[in-house]
Amino acid sequence: MKPKLPAICSIYKASNYTFLISSVITIAYNFILLGYVVQNTDVLSASGLGILVSVVVIVFIFSYAVFSLLTLISLLAVKTFFVIVTAINAIAIYFMTIYQVVLDRTMIENILNTRYSESVELFSLNLISYILIFGLLPGLLLTKIKVTKLDRLRVLANALIAIIVSFSFLYTNSTSWLWIDKHASNLGGKILPWSYIVNSARHLSSINRSTVGQKILPDGLFINNNKMVFVLVIGETARADNFSLYGYSKLTNPKLQHQSNMLVFNNTKSCTTYTTGSLACMLAPSNQHLGYEALPTYLARQGVDVQWRTNNWGEPPIEVSSYVKAGELRSTCSGNGCNLDEVLLTNLTDTIKSSDKEKVFVVLHTKGSHGPSYYSRYTKEFNQFKPVCRDEEISKCSSEALINAYNNTILYTDHFLSKVINKLEKIKNTSIALMYISDHGESLGEHGLYLHGTPYSFAPEYQKNIPFLIWLSDKYVEEKKINISEMRQAPNHSQFNVFHTVLGAFGFESPVYESAMDVLHKPED
Repeated sequence: MKPKLPAICSIYKASNYTFLISSVITIAYNFILLGYVVQNTDVLSASGLGILVSVVVIVFIFSYAVFSLLTLISLLAVKTFFVIVTAINAIAIYFMTIYQVVLDRTMIENILNTRYSESVELFSLNLISYILIFGLLPGLLLTKIKVTKLDRLRVLANALIAIIVSFSFLYTNSTSWLWIDKHASNLGGKILPWSYIVNSARHLSSINRSTVGQKILPDGLFINNNKMVFVLVIGETARADNFSLYGYSKLTNPKLQHQSNMLVFNNTKSCTTYTTGSLACMLAPSNQHLGYEALPTYLARQGVDVQWRTNNWGEPPIEVSSYVKAGELRSTCSGNGCNLDEVLLTNLTDTIKSSDKEKVFVVLHTKGSHGPSYYSRYTKEFNQFKPVCRDEEISKCSSEALINAYNNTILYTDHFLSKVINKLEKIKNTSIALMYISDHGESLGEHGLYLHGTPYSFAPEYQKNIPFLIWLSDKYVEEKKINISEMRQAPNHSQFNVFHTVLGAFGFESPVYESAMDVLHKPED
């Protein structure tokens, strides 16, 4: 028989043990939460101290209630759960400290939708040390405490008493609720472990990867039978602030700035700071239609040949003519960019030419500038801005090195888009439009923030300002009688412009189409 590890000490009653681990969770693992309260209140005043105590009481009573419930089931259940949450707490503390993340529902959705290939880029020796020192070690030590009596009635009674006393205190200290309500979004995303547990449950309960149950958009009709190709390139983590097309001081768009028939739309903001939410907006006519079928499904149902090629993830449930992942294209791809977004261009023109439909809609969902490994998002010839950050813990890099690595990804995006346009120009006698728009922006250390996914209400503009570009073929310009130099822009643009602009380009009349949201619409004189 294997020798059992000795107990480090003994506690007579399970009720005392439940109180102990609830206290540890409240104090030891919520120092970031408590630090936020201290920074935003005057804890030396009566009101500030009341707020701090109220927050401690809220976290403790929630923890105590859950641990008491688990203890009523069995000691093994509560100890197993405690070890698991301490390990996850350690991971959460690492990312909350290094990347300043807030574990609200949008961040949890961002995390749970991250591919394995992207998530491994975030692992480091420092993260492992956090898990061992702040997670597994204290978790295992506290589970080795021997409990000699499982007093379920006392556990239940203590839990009820604690709840009553806590609610009585919170009621008498009701003035603190105004402050707590004002800061609720920040506080809720910092409470460990309940922030990620509750928000994970909220996200998982809303998942539906099938189009079954989606509402159907009203049918429409095409006003012409002209051959038309529309290519939508969805960028990843590209922020307009680093595009020289938008006035950035470094030349990050050397090819696109000389491209004819190119439209650059100003003041465009993403509707969220994470991929899944932004793609839902991008493929819908409005906020009120987020529960309806997405644009690709809608067009496919109307007889359009819809081709979706992806080197990314996060699109809503769709039904299209062809859905191809990057890995399926690599076997016939050639060149240095086959492990990057250029793989999406494999046999692209042949696929478009071979379509037997008059209307073809192609979506290229790129990996773009996804961090933190910016240096791995481009081929070596685009390593133009130096020195470059090559550390996954990007907060350790100098601001110059980090921004240089990111700028090289924008330089590669410029090359990618130029290459797509060159391929499309070879398709003769066809009206073609290409649209490029990013899902969201990115923080590169400004205000101590990195990456994206910060709750929208207090996310910096860097995570919201996105590039929005359209290129038109000579045939399209001729057929639509467009004068590029005279096109007028709206003061602001959003991702909802995508849906209406695509329908307008196809000449598709529909009750959900709004010409005011179509950036290519030419008002009648």
